[in-house]
Amino acid sequence: MSPHIQAGTIEQAGKGRGCPRRSPVVEASQALAGLPAWAGRIVIDANNPIEGPLFKPAELNGRLSTEIFASLVPGARVVKAFNHLQLHLISGDPHAEGGSRVLFYSGDDARSKAEVGSLIAKLGFAGIDLGPISIGGRLVQFPGGPLPTLNLVKFG
Repeated sequence: MSPHIQAGTIEQAGKGRGCPRRSPVVEASQALAGLPAWAGRIVIDANNPIEGPLFKPAELNGRLSTEIFASLVPGARVVKAFNHLQLHLISGDPHAEGGSRVLFYSGDDARSKAEVGSLIAKLGFAGIDLGPISIGGRLVQFPGGPLPTLNLVKFG
């Protein structure tokens, strides 16, 4: 995914312009503790509420994992993305069978979604905006949503 996305420490990500985050939402509060204020920066939530090593769903008491995650990064503009496909499909070639692999994203801030959609396109994927987190987050949440692991390709 480079040169558009680079791996780094939590501290490095917390100082950057945007911050993709992929770790179990139940561990995110510990990982994000002590970072500087988010102050309107974009944070990509790529979490799925799965507890390891047993691979069991986390108890969210009816909330979306992204709602919980957003409460851990106050002031951030959270966009849900990069969570519905298996990692080897996201990190591999975005072009498949003559088209571009589809990545879904959702968020409550139009400008943030536009920037994440642009990043998805720069990476060679076809982005599909699923609307606000209350709708899109529910569609892509794993387990429970109908879209996780759905490997779609856009042609043309």
